Amino acid sequence: MTIWLFILGLIILGFLLVVIEIFLIPGFNIFGVFGFISIAGGIIIAYSKLPILYAHLILIGSLFFSSILIWLFTRSQAWKKLVLDTNESKEDGFSMQNSEYLALLNKSGVAYSMLRPSGIAIIEGKKYDVVTEGGFINKGEKIQVVEVTGNRIVVRQII
Repeated sequence: MTIWLFILGLIILGFLLVVIEIFLIPGFNIFGVFGFISIAGGIIIAYSKLPILYAHLILIGSLFFSSILIWLFTRSQAWKKLVLDTNESKEDGFSMQNSEYLALLNKSGVAYSMLRPSGIAIIEGKKYDVVTEGGFINKGEKIQVVEVTGNRIVVRQII
């Protein structure tokens, strides 16, 4: 009978430590680690000292309680502090497109480094990281911006 109390005590202590880690002192990690070790130790001792049926019941009960704990955690304030739930929309002023880069469309420049297929180009006196449409362009060759997507500037050699 004392082994039962020891095993249940370890598992309950483990879950209490995990609850402390999640809800009271998030980020400290020491309580969570010792809680996990305590739960795992209780289950291991159950499998080594108890009949297999009782050990399975303890394991299933621990998994069930863990799933309830995870469910509660995902609905807690601690979870809301960990997860970013904002959206970046055009209405709020966010844009993937860099307006400075959009102004470069159809502009000409010169390859500052060898573009194979990425490198540096000088367009209107400023250096930009650019990519070609797939081919290599030698340093000093004239280029033209053919596409701007986000912060990606695609260039083509002017022949």
